[in-house]
Amino acid sequence: MRTTPATAAAPADGQEPDAGAGPATWAVIEPHDTVLVRDGRRFEAGDDGAAVAETITPGPSTVAGALGRAHGGELAYVRGPVAARRDRQDGPWQPHFPAPLDVVVDAGGRSAYRLAPGADSSASDLGAMGTGAPAAPRRLLQEPADAWGAQPLAGLVHAHALGSYLRGELFTTPGEPVALGRLEPAAEPPWAAEPRIGVARRGRQVRIGYLYQATHLRPRPGWALLAQTAAPGGHPLQLRSPVPFGGQTRMADVTTEAAPVGPEGVWPQRPEEFPQDRLLLYVATPALWPDGWCPPLPEQASLVAAAVGEPMPVATASSRRGFGATRMLRWAVPPGSVYWLQLPAGTAASFAARWHNRPLTPAADWAADHPGGTPGPPEQAALHSAGFGIVLTGVWT
Repeated sequence: MRTTPATAAAPADGQEPDAGAGPATWAVIEPHDTVLVRDGRRFEAGDDGAAVAETITPGPSTVAGALGRAHGGELAYVRGPVAARRDRQDGPWQPHFPAPLDVVVDAGGRSAYRLAPGADSSASDLGAMGTGAPAAPRRLLQEPADAWGAQPLAGLVHAHALGSYLRGELFTTPGEPVALGRLEPAAEPPWAAEPRIGVARRGRQVRIGYLYQATHLRPRPGWALLAQTAAPGGHPLQLRSPVPFGGQTRMADVTTEAAPVGPEGVWPQRPEEFPQDRLLLYVATPALWPDGWCPPLPEQASLVAAAVGEPMPVATASSRRGFGATRMLRWAVPPGSVYWLQLPAGTAASFAARWHNRPLTPAADWAADHPGGTPGPPEQAALHSAGFGIVLTGVWT
């Protein structure tokens, strides 16, 4: 899918997120059957297992590609995907997001704690980043949680609970636990794994000895993927259904919602006030940034601490220009990662208004910014408008 570039500075809430884009529309993607999406690493018979491909849940590139096909052309932007569930056919969609990585649960799985930045950064090797570099991020500490064998909270949490977390309404007292139920964790993951055995073919002939095992993902009943999108040129969005989704000619239905779905919309609301101008960034979709794990921040922002998950492989390609010519494998910051920022006095609210539920930052293909890098084709120069790097803003204490 090709998308048109977004503007560098997003407008305040209540305005169209991209100049010239049509009305923002929520698309609902419901696969017909199992989904097969690989992470882009090699997959060969007899491989030594050092770097074999794995099946992953559909990400921004898969969703943006499907919506581009459904629209039959370019889109102004895609923001998502967001997993959502509904209990009945005509009920509202209930959005869910990856649990923030600074939230841990005790060994009994009953109480949740939020980690907090410690007082020093002596255990970090990020301080030697060059002359004039900012101080290294601090360690994340929570002594009671550490003593009780706490582990990061895995899985998804309801958008309502994530909004309470971002606005500082969930963990009101540092170091104090809250009941795990207040985070409204999903009772089950959206996808069920189904191992399959297949055989490679050359044309219509079976390749002798090329048996392989692949894992398909079947959406559990009631689950779907949501994505916010718009047509370019101020035109209304028109989607055709069904469309190919993932590999092996799998199909999915694509429908639209005229208004944000769920009781409070899909994206959790941001805080209105930021005490001491402390701003938290929550990564909602896989992020591809020039400096790897570190987000592209303005000079005024200081990174105080971060909780970042293991890098996840992301494959992108364009069907228009040929998959072989445009296919690229990158390593992304996983959703659920969080960053604590300190901003100059009186600026946190304005930064939050520009960043909330938008890509950080609208920029060209990050590979072109590296020494020796070359600009990619248009399809790869607008990854920010294909759903990567969407962040939400909150507060921290």
